[in-house]
Amino acid sequence: MSTDSMPRTVIWWGVVIALAGGALIAAAPYALTAWWGMNTAEWSAATVVFEVVLAIARTTLAPLGAALIAAGLVMHYVDRRLRGDRIADRPHRWRFPSAEEAER
Repeated sequence: MSTDSMPRTVIWWGVVIALAGGALIAAAPYALTAWWGMNTAEWSAATVVFEVVLAIARTTLAPLGAALIAAGLVMHYVDRRLRGDRIADRPHRWRFPSAEEAER
């Protein structure tokens, strides 16, 4: 993977993960109850384990996707700023003023 395609790849991974997290938030409880009927104690224990795993995935995937999208956008912005040929396109660096500059 080249550094030119990295921000685009990170953004797309963020979109996919955010959509998967949204789908889990919307559909996981219904799919789990439709898929498993709790007939025995063993299936009840398995359902509890899957509910815990799905709850962790539902709470982490959507924010992770949003964070990846934001990171990709920041990488794209920084790449554009550092790639500029004109002096106005380069990042502005702040520095402490010298004693002569401070007296002016």
